[in-house]
Amino acid sequence: MSNNPPIFYLRKLNHQLFFKVLIVVLMNTEVAKSQHITDTLRIKTIEVFTNKIVKEDAGKTISKIDSISMIKALTSSLSELIAQNTTIFIKDYGRGAMATASFRGTAPSHTQVIWNGINLNSPMLGMVDFSTIPVYFTDNVSLLHGSGSLSESSGALGGTIKLENSANWQNKFSGRLVTGIGSYGTQDEFFQVNGGNRIFQSQSRAFYNYSDNDFPFVNKLIANIDPQTGAYLYPTQRNENSQYKNYGFLQEFYFHPSERSFLTLRYWYQSNDRSLPRLLTNETAVNANINRQSDKAHRPVLEWKFYGTKGTLNVTLGSNIELTTYQLKTIVSGAADQIVTNSHSRSATYFIKAGYNYQFSDNLSLITNANITTNSVYSNNSPQNGISQEYDRQRKEHSASVQLSKSFNNQLSANLLVREDLINGRATPIIPSAGIEYHPFADKGYFLKGNLARNYHQPTLNDLYYIPGGNPLLKAEEGLIADLGNGYSGKIGKVNFHADLNGYCSGINNWIIWLPAPQGYWEPYNMKRVNTGGIELNIGVNGKLYRVSYHLNGNYTYSRSINRDDPRNWADESIGKQLPYIPRHSANILWNLSFADFHFTWSWTYYSERFATTSNDKTSTLNVLSPYFMNNIYLGKEILLNKSKFDLELKILNLFSEEYQTVLQYPMPQRNFSLLIRYNF
Repeated sequence: MSNNPPIFYLRKLNHQLFFKVLIVVLMNTEVAKSQHITDTLRIKTIEVFTNKIVKEDAGKTISKIDSISMIKALTSSLSELIAQNTTIFIKDYGRGAMATASFRGTAPSHTQVIWNGINLNSPMLGMVDFSTIPVYFTDNVSLLHGSGSLSESSGALGGTIKLENSANWQNKFSGRLVTGIGSYGTQDEFFQVNGGNRIFQSQSRAFYNYSDNDFPFVNKLIANIDPQTGAYLYPTQRNENSQYKNYGFLQEFYFHPSERSFLTLRYWYQSNDRSLPRLLTNETAVNANINRQSDKAHRPVLEWKFYGTKGTLNVTLGSNIELTTYQLKTIVSGAADQIVTNSHSRSATYFIKAGYNYQFSDNLSLITNANITTNSVYSNNSPQNGISQEYDRQRKEHSASVQLSKSFNNQLSANLLVREDLINGRATPIIPSAGIEYHPFADKGYFLKGNLARNYHQPTLNDLYYIPGGNPLLKAEEGLIADLGNGYSGKIGKVNFHADLNGYCSGINNWIIWLPAPQGYWEPYNMKRVNTGGIELNIGVNGKLYRVSYHLNGNYTYSRSINRDDPRNWADESIGKQLPYIPRHSANILWNLSFADFHFTWSWTYYSERFATTSNDKTSTLNVLSPYFMNNIYLGKEILLNKSKFDLELKILNLFSEEYQTVLQYPMPQRNFSLLIRYNF
């Protein structure tokens, strides 16, 4: 590994950073001069804590990522935010490459991501690439664990991640500028401007992110032997042909024509262009086996809310259109590039949904939802000197749900939900869910809760129709999920404290898995059954000691995902074993301290070993990924200038240069740096 000092990684960008600082200072000077006296008063922040039972959430496990964590991850992707602050395991194929989620030990397609009503899961692949979602484009992130996801939709056997944006109706004009540089030629630019009044608000956001991504690493899967000592000599290599460039913008209009009516229009456009890293075992020339992928997304959504005397009506319509190009090629000197794979795909989701929440009384409510969704996929692969292969399919889905929620007294609440889906006109079995929450003590700080539900997940269109390998005979995955938990929130002396301990278990029939076929390609099959279970622990503490404010939040997860399929042959050793790439143990801690205008944050993450094979074989280093600890620190200083604010922050990622992989044979960087300037006006 390189022994260059930290400044080596930033040396090329010193002049660039100087000019960025100069521009921001000049902007601040002009803004400060133009400020006028307003009716806005700066007051000390007041924290309000409540333990009121929300009957609609009775029995559900719902967690939210706090504002401090959101700020620290402002220039990061959703994959980094989730990995450092939740119980979800992120499977990362390399810096800037694809990142998928395993929620409660389930597959990536079992985690749904919903952004302001739009389901971001691809109907083609069924999953979400978390590395392509910027935290900067969302205001609130919450997790609906297990059966709690049924209030949104069916199919999330692991859970649902909700991303929501909101307007500040008190805002007249404000904005934010973030600029940064980092190791490996990384550049970050973020911009936001907000304006409006009590009737109309506009929010505009944009970002640009680029990196050469050519970090050095020691390749321990390729070695020479020292002829004198017989020791292995591992080469130091660079992560070449792995650069990426991402940019996008989000425009939001909020209209409040009357006290009871709200209209919101959003449009999110994004472009991701990246070269995918090669495997560590690849010993071909640098210009061979070059993978390049380009993604473009268009996401418009229109939402109308009306607040009546007894109920709330919500109507949302929108679409999620994604265009993907993927090429695998080899550059040959003096000849045209040899294109091995040349794939183009278009996936689109169009939907309209309506919901009505009727409050019979403070203790009884009825929530009804209905939606119509059309999913379409066109996929084509036209390799050079090869046969073109394609499929073009659509699927129409209708769904309706009814949830009755009741508070029996100040201590006990329950809800019952029933959902019914139609897939291409064929009804699925009814999906029920029942939850209960009980606060046994008068102060309501301590609670017990439980939930039992059924769930179904349909095969993706790739599962059914991909050429070659699609299996149109696949069955839908069926799960029975049980949750039981307890927790406490309140104040202990002058310290605010909360803790939640939840246990869960589920049996999932017809689990879909892709396996090598005798024909030489991969095919999806239904496994008879997979049993998952585990515990989730979350603890948070915050307060003030003398002049130092502190915030501590930690998560621990124990997760088992066991194959209970029938043996496929006499040598099948996968039965009773943990599914690949799912850690048994994972944990993370976020610790934030602030004193005067200075702030310090330490982020710690741990994952236990993960197996790369269904048999959990440990006889080779190619079959198991070792446990690892990740440490990141953030050092910052705030500078107040009139009514605007600077925040200078240095990030040191992978502080102790941990050598690790989250996916077998994909290199990850060791210690690296990032310097950010935030300017709020």
